[in-house]
Amino acid sequence: MVAWAKTKHVGVRFWESDTRKFKGKPDRCFVIRFKCHGKSITETIGWLSEGKSAQYAANIRSEITGNIRAGQGFQSLKEKRDIEVAKKKADKSKAITLDQAFESFLSIRELKPRTQKDYQKFMSSVFKDWGKRRITDINSDMVSDRHKNLVKEIGKAQANQAFRFMRSLLNYCIAKYRDSDSSPLIKYNPVKILTETRQWAKVNRRQTIIKNKDLPKWFKAVTEMESSVVRDYLLTILLSGLRRNEALSLEKSMIDLEERTISLVDTKNNKPFLIPIPAYLFQVLKDRVNANTDSKYVFPSRVKGQYMAQPQSGMNKIKTATEVEFCSHDMRRLFITQAEALDLSPFVIKRLVNHSAGSGDVTGGYIVSDLDRLRKPIQQIEDRILQLAKAKEPGKLVPIKTA
Repeated sequence: MVAWAKTKHVGVRFWESDTRKFKGKPDRCFVIRFKCHGKSITETIGWLSEGKSAQYAANIRSEITGNIRAGQGFQSLKEKRDIEVAKKKADKSKAITLDQAFESFLSIRELKPRTQKDYQKFMSSVFKDWGKRRITDINSDMVSDRHKNLVKEIGKAQANQAFRFMRSLLNYCIAKYRDSDSSPLIKYNPVKILTETRQWAKVNRRQTIIKNKDLPKWFKAVTEMESSVVRDYLLTILLSGLRRNEALSLEKSMIDLEERTISLVDTKNNKPFLIPIPAYLFQVLKDRVNANTDSKYVFPSRVKGQYMAQPQSGMNKIKTATEVEFCSHDMRRLFITQAEALDLSPFVIKRLVNHSAGSGDVTGGYIVSDLDRLRKPIQQIEDRILQLAKAKEPGKLVPIKTA
């Protein structure tokens, strides 16, 4: 039990420690007592070794009781200390620059490598001159002016993407950095001005697709390519419906030749993805898995240990030879278009291309597509595409040229 000792000051007492020493004597801890609205309150002032004394404690008590008598309210010493800590923290936050906030943002957020690379690109290019600015100095006029200039300099889509990133970064700052009263240091995200003034650039969604009449010559040119890696990559996204980056980064371990399936974990909507492999594509992927035994990737790069980058030069050769304009996503679009032409269930199509049913799609939440149930529809899609490409006749497939 603590043995209290009085001092000559009213309401001030102390106790001596058995373990702490100061100048060869037991250290003393000073405490004050006073009343507030009839309630007795005890507050610890501190140790003699920390510079606290009976007189110091008495002065603190006198200040507190004086405030109570004057009706100025009462704050405990802990509350006062917390306020001081909050004020110092707020002052420190007010000095945070955009570069510093971005470093904190990257350390907290779990971002895909491609997304992180894009964000770093924006910070080192279009927002480079903002990096040393304090986050509290970025305002709506700066956002509006910079967005207008970016539309002219790098295009509508890139300008919008840059400011979607900035909106996300500043939302993070609003949540993380606080004023001394615990309110957000940034009261308003300045990027909101683009929404409120309808300044976001209108970007028309790309609607190109390889037309049915062009598909035979396009398919023939692809199968006769010198590079078997590029050829098989284009055939894979055409006959599987995979996204470009999902196909490019395919690892051999993701392909089960026995079960005839492709499994993905790192997808755009962050949902694991498993689809069956149709017959023609199975032979393509089987040959790829058995080739290039020194690489774990299905479509390896010439750089050891990496997968192939988007083969733009190879695709340009196809464009020149066929006079058919296309991009990688056109193959995925074609896959979905042909699936719809077969009158397949919308839920089956979404499942095959890993589209989210959406929070409002209640019915879709009750439908679970078994893998074996997907084998027939994906085979139907492949058959239809190959027939349109004149690569398949009843009972006969056009062979792929061996590179």
